[in-house]
Amino acid sequence: MKAADIEKYLIDHPEFFVERPELVRALKIPSDTGAAISLLDYQLRRMREHVRILERENDHMIENARINSVLFEKTRSLVLALLDARDLDDVATVLDERLAGGFAIPVVRLLLSDHFPAQVDSPLIGQIAHTRLTAEGDLADALSDRSRWVGRLTAKRRKALFGEASKEVQSAASLALVRGHTYGILALGHPDPTHFQSSQDTLFLDHIGEALALMLPRLLTAQTG
Repeated sequence: MKAADIEKYLIDHPEFFVERPELVRALKIPSDTGAAISLLDYQLRRMREHVRILERENDHMIENARINSVLFEKTRSLVLALLDARDLDDVATVLDERLAGGFAIPVVRLLLSDHFPAQVDSPLIGQIAHTRLTAEGDLADALSDRSRWVGRLTAKRRKALFGEASKEVQSAASLALVRGHTYGILALGHPDPTHFQSSQDTLFLDHIGEALALMLPRLLTAQTG
């Protein structure tokens, strides 16, 4: 009888060792150290390792839940402050305190289309030609979900979003501000090349972009009116 025959028989008759417990105690299994151990000891070691893996996974889930809870509260506070803004100067203050400061993002830029004239005295808010946001414009891809600018950008793209501050940026994320019209782009830059990554979840950032797109029409209309 070949080993394969024995293996097939045991697979077809899983109750074999249940009816012969003395054989279980007699079986020896090679361990990682090379020494032979009983099948019961082998199973016990496997169970302990499985428990350790489950504990690590549970710790990871708890840590992720804690991080998401902190992110949610920061995002909630930021969104509420944006919705309460009375003008673009208030928006600049919120972006500086709640986004740049609260999320530890050193470079924040709100680039508004010059299709909507705006005046604000803040380095965080600037204007760009609306033609740059059209299908043929150099910033059109930054508005697309399919080619979202998140992660490490080319020098040209960094320059387009951050201007002179692009030298400080090694990874970035851009959010399109669109609600009926294209109002502009919110650009976030960080000196750490791994801070923003193309594979990361951008749900919280999307909420911030949606809140800005929601309140910008009101503020821009009030300013030009």
